[in-house]
Amino acid sequence: MQDQSLLTQAELEFIQHLHSQPVATKRKPAPNLQVDAGGQLQALLAYCAANEQLTIDAHFANQRLTFTAHLTEDAQHTQHLELGTPQIFEEGPASRAWRLPLTPAVALRQRNAALSDLWVHDVSMSGLLIEYRGTREAPKHFSLILPLVEHKPIAIQGTFVRRTARGLLAYRLEPLDKRGSERLQQYIYQQHRVLYPHASDPSRALKP
Repeated sequence: MQDQSLLTQAELEFIQHLHSQPVATKRKPAPNLQVDAGGQLQALLAYCAANEQLTIDAHFANQRLTFTAHLTEDAQHTQHLELGTPQIFEEGPASRAWRLPLTPAVALRQRNAALSDLWVHDVSMSGLLIEYRGTREAPKHFSLILPLVEHKPIAIQGTFVRRTARGLLAYRLEPLDKRGSERLQQYIYQQHRVLYPHASDPSRALKP
């Protein structure tokens, strides 16, 4: 549900401030935001959280971060708006999942931990750009392990889509299970914050 007139000045300032604070490179938990809202706005948010998918969009350069929000209630029966790990999109003629560049490239692994011939240069929630270092024809489909720094590895499956102008192979990432999807989304967001240190942790309260 989107209605700019429903946002207070403080909330607008928060959206503008999302990317104004530096962030450490250490791992951080998913962002958590508390909102002290007026009665009318609080009732609207509660209705949206109960009946609709409530999201908050933050725009940065040509990117859009979409946070899914939901209301929780503490022991004092005070409602708080909590934001989960955002999805990140590149904006343009067509919106697409933001690609995280991996430097150096990361080799996908077999289930026995042996290196494969597929080296990941970019990864997003929907696909990968891969360099094939094998001698035979590149696979049309793979089921391998994606190692992540400071995270548990994720079992992924990909299907070949096309060869890019850079000579890399684009693979569509098959849907992950819930835990795998959450871990990959958190990893991409954390690395995004490292690459864009002006992206802040939306953890402060909004007060109308």
